[in-house]
Amino acid sequence: MSTKEVINMKNKKLLALLAALSLSLSFAGCQKAISEENSSATSQKESVKEDNTNDDKDKTSDKEDADSDDSSEKQEEASIYTYDIDSDKLVENTVKLDKVTPENLFAELQKLDVISKDAKLNSYDISEADGIPTGFLDVSSEFVNSNLGSSAESLMLDAVVKTMIENTDAEQILLTVDGGDYESGHIHLGAGDFLTVKDGDDSSDDATSSDEQSDEADTVE
Repeated sequence: MSTKEVINMKNKKLLALLAALSLSLSFAGCQKAISEENSSATSQKESVKEDNTNDDKDKTSDKEDADSDDSSEKQEEASIYTYDIDSDKLVENTVKLDKVTPENLFAELQKLDVISKDAKLNSYDISEADGIPTGFLDVSSEFVNSNLGSSAESLMLDAVVKTMIENTDAEQILLTVDGGDYESGHIHLGAGDFLTVKDGDDSSDDATSSDEQSDEADTVE
């Protein structure tokens, strides 16, 4: 083989090597481009997913806010009365309840320390007595607080009666304890002693027994 043929053969091998190297570099470049494209696509998908997640969170938050607003709008206002022993007057407290019921009113009176937290509402029914819508309120013995002075006890009864009358359809209250008379060291309420709300200012008459009031109903503000 001549020198020229040897050179030509070497040149061909060199060209083949260069071509192979070029193809390898080109393939590597394509792989890198594809990898970058896939990475970009994945990043875009994650970004879209994150945006959707944030949108869902925002929608959930908006829904919760809307539900909260709806719940607040659906709540009913009630007047719960406490008393001030120094001024001998009742104090009105406006609260919002999911529903105005005797049970909820009783619970609010307990929260505001008007009546003992150990007391229980046995029943509260409204029916007519002498043609007057009457709330028959029966409570447990824990309702009677013998530690109160006569004025404080009267104010306590006033607060309970005014709370029940103003928030229900009753015009007077007959209070019983476990089905019997209400009796403490200061006050006795029998079968005919109906408690009512007196029109006028915020002062209150002491609750007394039917013997002391003759045939008149005990009054509260």
